[in-house]
Amino acid sequence: MTERSCIVCGCRGEKESLLRWVAAGGVLVPDWTQKLDGRSVYTHFSRKCLCGIYSAKKALSSFEKCDTFGVPEDKILDFVRTQAEKSADYYIALCRKSAVLLKGQNLIAEEARKGTVLAVLVLASDASEKTVREIEKKTGLKGIKTVFSKDELGRKFDGRGVSVLALKPSKQSEKLMFYMNLLNNFTSGEF
Repeated sequence: MTERSCIVCGCRGEKESLLRWVAAGGVLVPDWTQKLDGRSVYTHFSRKCLCGIYSAKKALSSFEKCDTFGVPEDKILDFVRTQAEKSADYYIALCRKSAVLLKGQNLIAEEARKGTVLAVLVLASDASEKTVREIEKKTGLKGIKTVFSKDELGRKFDGRGVSVLALKPSKQSEKLMFYMNLLNNFTSGEF
């Protein structure tokens, strides 16, 4: 993994876990996909670092003829949340298509019994404690609660409510969990 330093706090992190900012046409814009051409700087996905770039003297001065931001400071958190929701939806669809994502307590328990390796249990925010205990016991994994209710999680998957999803180990499942954790941080107020 390639590491980069956050322009605000100076701490290093994996490039994929930071938000890339690129100077494009005299404007510093967040490059969510990390695919835009040009020089760039990075920030962590924390409120402190996302908002701190607007006052970091070296942010705009790092670029020739760059004097403004493409997303105003008062909109950056909304921008990040919206992009994280879109990315989570994208990776849910990708994980589903590539059979990395399993839906429902019975299917997950059956796959665990067969010896299928599972990396993560994703729990709806309103999953019952009984369901959580049973599936954690059967899989040997600790579930991660999401911000999504059973109905919301089900709509993202196939339209039918679901209390629990399981992810097999894969790059796609890692990316999905990154975006779900980012959304969880927004909702829990840790952001």
